[in-house]
Amino acid sequence: MIKELVQQYLANRPRKPGETIQFGWFVFRIVDDAQPPEIESLDFRQMASYTTDFSAAEQIHALQRSALARCDRKEQECALWHSAVVSLSYSPAREDAFLKRDTPTDANDSGWYVGVRNEQRNLADVTSFARRSLYELTIRDMRMAPFWLLPHGTMVTLATGEMK
Repeated sequence: MIKELVQQYLANRPRKPGETIQFGWFVFRIVDDAQPPEIESLDFRQMASYTTDFSAAEQIHALQRSALARCDRKEQECALWHSAVVSLSYSPAREDAFLKRDTPTDANDSGWYVGVRNEQRNLADVTSFARRSLYELTIRDMRMAPFWLLPHGTMVTLATGEMK
């Protein structure tokens, strides 16, 4: 389904093989200029790895739509190349990890913060944090994938998927 939507979007637009395009939260790569154009999706297994299998993109798209429906909120745009501020205490699959979305500070910022409960690091020290792309975070911890489109002011407990 998402592949067909991207192909429809590209149908009357200039394009070249090798180019990437953003479509919603995702980025796709144009393989050839056929009609419809052949495209690839990121595989969400490793950085910058493309595939003709759209199952991961389809799954993430469905999870994002479901999260928005569950909390009855409207989508707040962002893309997988946007960054999040991440506590250096966070590690993938950590049970006390959470997401909190504030207003973005610049064009590359999603507004998302990835933190842990009972943070032991100094929150006033900028060296306690790093910037990571939403794509990188998703590859490392797929629990985050459903929530990236939730609006500013949202908080998510990753272990349970509870949204506030």
